[in-house]
Amino acid sequence: MRKKNALIIGIANPESINAGIAEELYANGYNIVPTYLNEKALPHVKSVTDPLGVEDLFPFQVGNMDQLQAIIEYLQESGMRLDAVVHGIAFASEIKKDLHEVSWKSFKDSVRISAFSMVEIVAALIRADVLNPGGSVLTLSYIGSHLAVEGYNMMGPVKSVLEALVRGLASELGGKGIRVNAVSPGPVMTRAASGIKGFSSLIRYAQTASPLGRTATLEDIAKMAHEVLSNPSINGAVYLVDDGSSVVVTLPDDSC
Repeated sequence: MRKKNALIIGIANPESINAGIAEELYANGYNIVPTYLNEKALPHVKSVTDPLGVEDLFPFQVGNMDQLQAIIEYLQESGMRLDAVVHGIAFASEIKKDLHEVSWKSFKDSVRISAFSMVEIVAALIRADVLNPGGSVLTLSYIGSHLAVEGYNMMGPVKSVLEALVRGLASELGGKGIRVNAVSPGPVMTRAASGIKGFSSLIRYAQTASPLGRTATLEDIAKMAHEVLSNPSINGAVYLVDDGSSVVVTLPDDSC
């Protein structure tokens, strides 16, 4: 059987969600094609990808079309076609500000990087014909897309845009045999999450609210990511991986 290929954009370090997804896909027979943000980030990304037998890593920043073209040319020259694209990029320069204090520039930049970049990347891969029919695109969302989560501020609306793009692309690309989905984990302590005000309290609340008394691990999230990427019946969906914390309302102890 031909080995499958996955482009993974957004590995930051061993604690990042995309690191767990990369490891899970590798364990299930995928060849991993990873990107890294810059030279400072490269050693942290290599600590994830070196054990996966990865030799070629590619710099990529949203908006740098030369870098994206370099990835495409590598795929073409290697005769490699993608079966999976994992989009795990998020950025918000004013995440610690209340939503009503956020500037338009900051919000616009966050939408471009965290959401619309998925469209740009997928479009470029399709134009270059390096994304296989039957291929799958996966991105990462959060319940703040449709609930007001304290401290998540501007990223809630941004994730809402991302989920709308998932549905739109899923509808448009289904005729090409390409599926587009998202997984929406509960709070996970990653480097990106550490910038969210009160995030430790959010994790404690999620543990308390969950009927299972826990939050999802990187392994839990990665297993769901692999299922969504590989199951041909899943398209246009956002799958919660939060141990049920989103379906429970926790009342104060003195409530009747």
